[in-house]
Amino acid sequence: MTPLVLGSIVEGHGDESSLRPLINNVLASIDAENYPTILTPYRAHWGSMVNKQGELERYAEIVLQEGGAATRLLVLIDADNNCPAELGPQLVRRLAARFPRIHISVNVANWEFETWFIASFEAIARHSGIDASVQLPEDIESIADAKGWLEQNVINRRYKETDDQPAFSSQIDVPLARQRSQSFDRFCREVERLLTA
Repeated sequence: MTPLVLGSIVEGHGDESSLRPLINNVLASIDAENYPTILTPYRAHWGSMVNKQGELERYAEIVLQEGGAATRLLVLIDADNNCPAELGPQLVRRLAARFPRIHISVNVANWEFETWFIASFEAIARHSGIDASVQLPEDIESIADAKGWLEQNVINRRYKETDDQPAFSSQIDVPLARQRSQSFDRFCREVERLLTA
């Protein structure tokens, strides 16, 4: 059996250091039998990936050269003001046209990556020694400034992506976050699909 290799493209320093613990957390929650070799994520600017024709494809080429022809490719970006249901398929089509034999998944966090932490607020609060009595909004994915919400309601200090994202990614209660966030649930399903295809 060919060893599983998962390559990825992300947009931020925090994403770069948090993707591995997040994927391991997701795999543990589904009792995965085979854990992939997870390459260090390739970090690229959001605007280049989305708006510059050929740039996302060039980044993917770099990742695939590192991991080899059997590498599965995962892209993780924030939606910001875009519709995830439109942006994700658009980027998948671009990559699939260039790499038709590669298993590809593009994941667009609704608004921001940090929305997924809010979807698992209680677990993050418990692990971080934070008051978990904060009232959550009914629709978590309606929070346009998830970083600001975390600063104001959870950590009571400046949010530091490079420190907080890896810690929070390993603390997410995956089943709870999947219930509350459609984009996180899709991310989990896509990780499983990539690694079983």
